[in-house]
Amino acid sequence: MPKKSLYLVAIISTFSFLACNKDDKNFVNAIVVDSGDLSSKGCGYLLQFEDGTIEKPYQLYSAYQNNGMHVKVKYHYSDVADTCGSSAPFSYYQLIIIDEIKLGDQPQP
Repeated sequence: MPKKSLYLVAIISTFSFLACNKDDKNFVNAIVVDSGDLSSKGCGYLLQFEDGTIEKPYQLYSAYQNNGMHVKVKYHYSDVADTCGSSAPFSYYQLIIIDEIKLGDQPQP
């Protein structure tokens, strides 16, 4: 492979890498937590953020409904606190609206 081609590949790879990192700027890392079926004592799918807070998404696409899945999200808070469980003690979570979601980085073993 000629030197010019190698330089071109290196430059394109560098720009691609930098562009990918820039896209993640406003995303927050989270882990999907399956707390159980809504009709019983569960609360459905929740998001646990890096700081330990757990919030309930208003809607989580089925592609991301996998317990333990690492995701990156952009979201905003609604003005609603959601109650989970059919009997006391109830669980309360701030309902969040997901603006964007994508797969996150999986931890290395």
